[in-house]
Amino acid sequence: IPMTKSMSSDGIDANSHKITDYKITTTNSTRASASSSKKLTSRIRTPPPLEEESMSSSDEKEKLTPASLPIYLFQSSNNQTARTTWDTINKTWNRTTHYTDLFSIAKPIPSLPSSPTILLFRRPVVMIHCGPKTGSTTLRTACKNNLETTCGVKNKKGGKHEPEGYMDESKLYPLIRRCTNTSHFCAKEVDMPPSFEEVPPFDDVLFVHMFPFRNYDEWAASALKQTYVRNGEMGCNKTQKMFDECRPSRMEIDFRKYGKTELSRFKSGVLERMREEGVDEEDHVFVLYHHRELHHVLAVLSTVYGVPLLPGSDGKGKEKRPEGTCSNVDGILDTFHNCFSEKLTELT
Repeated sequence: IPMTKSMSSDGIDANSHKITDYKITTTNSTRASASSSKKLTSRIRTPPPLEEESMSSSDEKEKLTPASLPIYLFQSSNNQTARTTWDTINKTWNRTTHYTDLFSIAKPIPSLPSSPTILLFRRPVVMIHCGPKTGSTTLRTACKNNLETTCGVKNKKGGKHEPEGYMDESKLYPLIRRCTNTSHFCAKEVDMPPSFEEVPPFDDVLFVHMFPFRNYDEWAASALKQTYVRNGEMGCNKTQKMFDECRPSRMEIDFRKYGKTELSRFKSGVLERMREEGVDEEDHVFVLYHHRELHHVLAVLSTVYGVPLLPGSDGKGKEKRPEGTCSNVDGILDTFHNCFSEKLTELT
């Protein structure tokens, strides 16, 4: 993947493609080759090699807590992978946080966790958790078409503009078991039940969960604009009235649908399943990616886990939208932030 040249303020390639219900859990020393250069070379030190990242052992899974859950990040400008924990990014991620801020506090590593033994017995499944204003339009179309190609799930004319199981885990998880030739599944606002009685263990799957990052204030402004695009000032006024009463919107500008909120909620059930004793273990990897970097990150996953690319992931979705936004945009956003945004730093 080539190095990028034009960068945005968030450290993301400016030339890359823009991919534009209420449960909250709140170094080794250099040796001299000659005695005359010992003094000089003894001062030169090289950084230690990066530690290889391996899959968690059974003991490590039992010790996992919400705070210690590993989260993986990517930076395409220098093709780096890094690891941190939920606790670390949770404390840092606020309204003004940019992706580069989170990456800067993470530990560089060679690659995502992988193991030839694991991949011999487990099928990698990339589960893309979609949210408004982070490329969901592009992803819905790509996953829907991919399911038809790889699993024969027919797209009905005039049917829903979303893949099967997109917002229904009762359909999603049986679909993952059935569609063994499908590597990518898109989902929105779904949970992973902690009980194996409700959803039996996936003992032959390695889950890679992708959650999108977008700066919070930027996301909120874009989500409100979508309300204007869809319903004009009438929709803006209706949203203002709801926020005046601190009632959540059901449209795009909904705190519950923001990437951090979704990640906070979803991980709870997964952790319970990973720590369950007496059953076949499950393997889950959590990836936090910048929403403009989707296609790049999917290419990285393809290399690490040997899965194909997702056709259509470089689509343009709603890149071109009408000009304008709500006339009282500042007032509506202020009310929204006063009602909901404090919760962003209270997630657990």
